[in-house]
Amino acid sequence: MITDDRWERPCWPEMLIGLVAYAVLLVGFGLLMGLLPSNDPVVLGVVGSTAGGCVGVGAFAAAYSLRIRALRPFGFRPADRRWLIIAAGAGIVGYGLNLIIQFTYLTLFGSNDPQSILHAAARGGPLPFLLSFLGGAVFTPFGEEILFRGVVANALNRRGAFAGIILSSIIFGLAHGVSVILPVAIMVGLLSAVLFRATGSVWPSVVLHCVYNGANSIASAFSFAPMP
Repeated sequence: MITDDRWERPCWPEMLIGLVAYAVLLVGFGLLMGLLPSNDPVVLGVVGSTAGGCVGVGAFAAAYSLRIRALRPFGFRPADRRWLIIAAGAGIVGYGLNLIIQFTYLTLFGSNDPQSILHAAARGGPLPFLLSFLGGAVFTPFGEEILFRGVVANALNRRGAFAGIILSSIIFGLAHGVSVILPVAIMVGLLSAVLFRATGSVWPSVVLHCVYNGANSIASAFSFAPMP
């Protein structure tokens, strides 16, 4: 028998505690990076590539511990293979849209690279690339998706498609800062939130995010990515 867990899903308390925890942990992570003995951008990039994963998982844990104490209501449920394939394709489409957004930003505002240390790590040799790839294209997508889709979009979906997709994507974008990353993150958030609303599972969103970040890492390693 399939039970309806609609009313067991996260709501405002989980969303608020998750976002507050995210902000606090992000500041803490930044301060810890400032204490690293090395100023090598490759080292900083390898460590920084794990930021989204560490902060996302920590913030999700705060939301999880508040009230529900079960993973399925947060979107930890199986997804049909068809949706995973669609998600992988959406990740590739998202990377193409990212190139358009970055080119437009370069044309309008000139050069500015808020992720320079991440690009440095991707280009720092085989080992830094592997470590930054695991951090940025596997761990970070997982951590960010379980928070921003499993908690935030999940809670906002109670208020309809606009809140669940548009508003959650804007929150996701703002969490990445106000720069060229803002419109890119909103775009990725939109694609991911649509998948989450359609499936109720975080896994298609994780796949999309992994493919997108992985394509970005590979392009950076081979200097194919435009540097904003």
